[in-house]
Formats: sequence, structure tokens, C-alpha cells
Amino acid sequence: MPAGLEGYGSPMRKTAFILMAALLAGACASDKGGGAVSETTAAPATTAAPAPDSTAAPATTAAPATSAAPETTTAPETTAAPETTTTTTVPPCDSSWTTGPITTTGWPGSSGTYSGLTLQTEVRIGAHPGFDRFVVEFEASGAPPGGWAVHWLSGIPVHDGSGMPVAVGGNEFLQVVYLGSAGWAMEDPADWYSGPTEFFGADIGAGNLVEAEDAGDFEGYVTWALGFDHQAPFTVFALTGPPRLVVDVCH
Repeated sequence: MPAGLEGYGSPMRKTAFILMAALLAGACASDKGGGAVSETTAAPATTAAPAPDSTAAPATTAAPATSAAPETTTAPETTAAPETTTTTTVPPCDSSWTTGPITTTGWPGSSGTYSGLTLQTEVRIGAHPGFDRFVVEFEASGAPPGGWAVHWLSGIPVHDGSGMPVAVGGNEFLQVVYLGSAGWAMEDPADWYSGPTEFFGADIGAGNLVEAEDAGDFEGYVTWALGFDHQAPFTVFALTGPPRLVVDVCH
């Protein structure tokens, strides 16, 4: 046995020797082969990217509760217009109008007993719905005549004093006589009424009146003759402010 190998004779030593020889042989074979497989380095475990904290969308702030529209203020109650005041007027030709004569109390009075002188300043005619009007107006400081008589004539009118026919148009004639406005009582008759002495219904569109004409100034009485197409009811009254004598005759 060569020197230096004596110790390898026991079994344990033999086992150790075999293991060492095997290791040496393996090492040599690896060097000769040149194709050693390199170790595969396991890729480091993929670290899951930390999911960024999804920042939760901020909780939606509920829109503030819609304020209810303020209660509708009810419009104030409409105040009813005051009732229309109707002025009642006497309709023309009602039962108070007449075809008979109309005279003042005590007519005919004495021409010398009237109080003061009533100076007439204007005479006119007018057309109204349903009737025609004859008006004698007196000075504002005076008064309506002290009396009057108005009636339908059975014949043609005549001038007071002379008895001569009055040339007035129409088929039927109404005579108007009033007291206290006679020219003969004036110191100067020229101061008495100097206006028109005849008027024509056609000029104003009268419905019945044809013509009005002065028929006399005699002993304190003044007379007018009114010619109409036909007889109809009439009424007579006095007004003040200024003083007036009014005769209305239906159409």
C-alpha cells in the first residue's frame, strides 16, 4: 500500500474517500464541459402595485333643499264700483202733461197788480227727444212772470189789442200769455225786449213745432202764438237762475 494511504482502509474512511472523489470528479467534469447551466434567478415576486387609495369622491353634498316659493299673496279683493246713481227724470208726455188749458191761480189777474217789472231778455225754441220747447228768459235780477195762461185755440190766433190774424205757420195753435213783462209799463218802451219776434221749427229740427211768433204786448200782458203740425199734450213751468218760463209740447 503506498505511503500515506494507510488510513483509508477502514469503512468510514473509505466512505469519506469515495465522497470526496466524487466531488472532485464532478468539479472536473463541470470545468470541461463549458456548458454549465446558470442558475435561474427567480424574478423577485412582483409586488403588486399598491392600489392607490381610491380617494372616494367626496360624498355628494345634497343640494340645499329648495326653498319653497313664498306663498302667493292673494290680490286684495276687488272693491266693487259704487252703484251708479241714476237720476230719475220725468219722461216726456207722461200722465201729468195735458191738452187742456194750464193757468196760474187767480188768472187773469189785473195788469196793475203785478209786483215789480219782469223784463224779458231772450226768447228761444229748442228740439228735444220726444218734445219741443218754447222758452222766455227774464233779466237775472228779476223773477218769472206773476202769472200765465196756456191753451190750444179753436181757431187762428189774433194779435192782442187789434184782433188782427197772426201770420204764423201750422195746423194747430197754442196761445201763451203771461203777465208782468209789458213794454207799455216801461218809461222808455225801447228798453223792453228787442230780440227776434218769430222762430221756425225747421231751423232746429223740431218734431212738431212749426213756428212761434209774437202776438202782442197789451195792458200788461204779453202774448205768443205757437203753430204746430198737430195738437199734443204739453206742460208749463217756471225756472230760476236766470228766471224762465218754459212750455214743452210733445211731438
